[in-house]
Amino acid sequence: MKIKKYYYYFLHLMFIVGLFYAFGNFITTSRKFDFGQRRLWAYESWIIFSFYGLFLFLTLLEKEFKIGKIKRPHLHLAEFKKLLLVNLILLVFPWGLFLLFAPASMLELLKLNSVYWRILGGMSLVGALIYYFPYRFYAKRLSYYIIAFGALDNFLAGAIVTALFVSKRVGLVAWSATPLLFYFAYFFKEQAEKYKHLAKK
Repeated sequence: MKIKKYYYYFLHLMFIVGLFYAFGNFITTSRKFDFGQRRLWAYESWIIFSFYGLFLFLTLLEKEFKIGKIKRPHLHLAEFKKLLLVNLILLVFPWGLFLLFAPASMLELLKLNSVYWRILGGMSLVGALIYYFPYRFYAKRLSYYIIAFGALDNFLAGAIVTALFVSKRVGLVAWSATPLLFYFAYFFKEQAEKYKHLAKK
């Protein structure tokens, strides 16, 4: 549990540093001489703030279920489905439909205009279909392998985007999703362990 606690502290720090970086640049960028860049910093600040709010909601939801499971241990499945549902929604929108169908001008502004982001949008929709299987058919053995794969999938996605951001090959908007990817990596890892434990019972 201590590892999880410090892991979440690290994710909080990622969000806060990103938010201060984007908002600080928004304040210091001249509206008169660089309006386009200032608008981009505003978008990035709002996106990071929104993702951080979602992260806080997920952690509070975990705490709520943790308290409930003291009296009702069977709530594990309800917790899994509720948290996974958030992941499914994110995979459909914004990580799926937005990247596929957003106007080229908007993607260019957000530095997401590469064809690879369009491909990633399609892959996100496929991912939503794959992860829907354990949501719908949790008792099937295949669900365990999908959940375990989810831990690796999300962690690698977060690590790759972070590396690309550090090397200045993607913008802050792309990086802003990485703390959530790392959150879901831990979520899937934890759920895979719980699934294995329940299967033994």
